[in-house]
Amino acid sequence: MKKKKQSNNSKIIPFPNLEDRLLNNGMEALKEKKYKDALQFFYQFTAFNQSYPEVQIGIVVCLLELGLYEDAKEKCERLLQEDIGDYFNVMQIYITILIQLSEYDQVVTLLEALFEEEKVPPEHAGELFHLLEFSRKGSDHLYGPSSQIESSVNIQALGHILESGNISEQLQAIQNLRKETTLSEITELLKNLLGNRNTHPVVQSMVLQLMIEKEIHESVIVQKFDWTMKLDLDEVVEVYEQPFTIQVLNKLEDILIHENPTLFEAVKELWERFLFVLFPFQPEPLDVMIWAGALHKFGYQLFGITVADEEIEDIYQNEIDRIDQACQQIFEVEKLSMIGH
Repeated sequence: MKKKKQSNNSKIIPFPNLEDRLLNNGMEALKEKKYKDALQFFYQFTAFNQSYPEVQIGIVVCLLELGLYEDAKEKCERLLQEDIGDYFNVMQIYITILIQLSEYDQVVTLLEALFEEEKVPPEHAGELFHLLEFSRKGSDHLYGPSSQIESSVNIQALGHILESGNISEQLQAIQNLRKETTLSEITELLKNLLGNRNTHPVVQSMVLQLMIEKEIHESVIVQKFDWTMKLDLDEVVEVYEQPFTIQVLNKLEDILIHENPTLFEAVKELWERFLFVLFPFQPEPLDVMIWAGALHKFGYQLFGITVADEEIEDIYQNEIDRIDQACQQIFEVEKLSMIGH
């Protein structure tokens, strides 16, 4: 008796929770700036579900970051036409794409119409008006001897984002400023960010690092957490080169490298991230054994490994209360370092 052939119309049953896995993997890759991976996950997700706005917007962001501006433009236009996602968030992405394509006239036409119709909500007005001014200048100088002018406009635009953008926008602006030759036009702005306790500590660390990279020969006042410091930028030692940083790592390496090398590498990254958020300040108390003990205990907790307080006290010759206080500082700073949008 012949077996019946399987119908070609049989439904393919996907793996359980595949959509959720694709979505989570895509968002995680996007967060880690692995844009090619994120794009692949998002495209796979849309094979099952095309009605998820965050994924559609994520695809546009990936295309933009990968330099696929025409594809990003086409996709973004469809989102605007079909009213997918928050209109003005999508609009800002669209304008960014148009600027990358040097389509300044289109940006000017679009934004002027929005402002004339009074459709721009207050929370978006400042940034969109700035992009309008930037695009007007870009349009005026597009065909002239404009490289210096465009660079100046770009620096001023990035400076505005540093002043008024959210944390993610500020960090991206700093990355873009690294490409500029000189930052003389916004040196005072950068100094003000360092002296303002309301500036996010990670942004302050990035600004300070940027000023050192660009060899800005200035004295600055840094106010961060409860600390204040006057610094000569020519004399600042990079956070990873400071003797205390190295001494703590050497102590941890002596104890952990043979016992658990993977844990040591994770703790090393944790320590460097912690110090970067504090930069240019150093942790208190400046005691190698307390901080080595805190990192040891915190690292074990991260890995789900139990370690007795008595063992930590014995190894690092300090009361567990002092080590726990340092652990709490690491925890608080770690939350600050994991900034989102």
